Amino acid sequence: MIATTPVGSWSWETKTQISDDDLATRCTQGVLNAWMVLRARGLAEGNARADLTVRAKDDDTVLLGLKRVHVDLQSALSGNQFFSDLPTVDWDRVGVVTIDLSTPGASLRAGQPRHVEKLFTISVDAWASGAGTLTLHTFSDAWMSHDLRGHKQPEVQEENAPRLKSALAAIEQLTEAETIPSDPTSYGIPTEDGFEDLPDEDPDLLDSWYMFEVPRRTEQIQAKLPRTAVSFGMETNSPVEFFEVAVGGRVVGYLWAADGDDAAGYEPRTPAGDEALDTGCSWLARLSEAKKRGLSPSQALRDLSAWPGDSQAGTIVSASLREASSLEDLQELSGRE
Repeated sequence: MIATTPVGSWSWETKTQISDDDLATRCTQGVLNAWMVLRARGLAEGNARADLTVRAKDDDTVLLGLKRVHVDLQSALSGNQFFSDLPTVDWDRVGVVTIDLSTPGASLRAGQPRHVEKLFTISVDAWASGAGTLTLHTFSDAWMSHDLRGHKQPEVQEENAPRLKSALAAIEQLTEAETIPSDPTSYGIPTEDGFEDLPDEDPDLLDSWYMFEVPRRTEQIQAKLPRTAVSFGMETNSPVEFFEVAVGGRVVGYLWAADGDDAAGYEPRTPAGDEALDTGCSWLARLSEAKKRGLSPSQALRDLSAWPGDSQAGTIVSASLREASSLEDLQELSGRE
């Protein structure tokens, strides 16, 4: 399964001998080196998206911030900078440059690759002092003894954990720095070479998906709505009917309804990446409008299925209407690669 926040992270701290070098180049090279490590092990593929933050050395003011910039792999390998706006920065004021590169990739399930839009994020900080930090974040449970629902997955771990272990060792060799695992997360316990095996307990006790992931992503989407927005109920114990929502032909979420509890909502398909969360706000806003018009949840669902959509919200996939036995089952489906 894929989470919206990191399942685990690892960091490497470095120090250069040159304190007045080009911070953007140093930062970009660090990201590119780690990216190539992941690609060599089949853990990253295609192009990527990057965020850039440039902060002042004196007061930590953000001098430049860019979000989700498309990074073409071949252009990056040719030595081109990731960002075209960098020349506008007053480099005498810069204290640190940070790049966060989110990479599509694939985990293995029974030998078959399962592709996701954000398998890893590579974060590199380059300070004017010469210090630097490289951090690798993963959003997948494929390396763990149990999935995010708390069920043992020895075959999945056996297929994927060695790939992650190899990548961590390669980055340690590349940076010539010790691998420092993050503190335990809501999902697992990172170690120097992967994850510590979780205890074989009742799956409900290890079900971090419903304890943490579903509430977090729901809060992220709802936070973008006006506080005055009316809404259908967000929970139901009844079966739900749902449509797929797609952007550019790729399914990014599910619009659902359950008349019995006057409930309706949107579940982001987390393997689709950040776009799944972005799209949700538009659909919840339209459900709110349907509620104001007095429509039932199922009426709202069918009303929205006739809307042609737009570039931000995407569109409902025709003939995709089906039923899940529960909202919980649909939420689990939304996290599967």
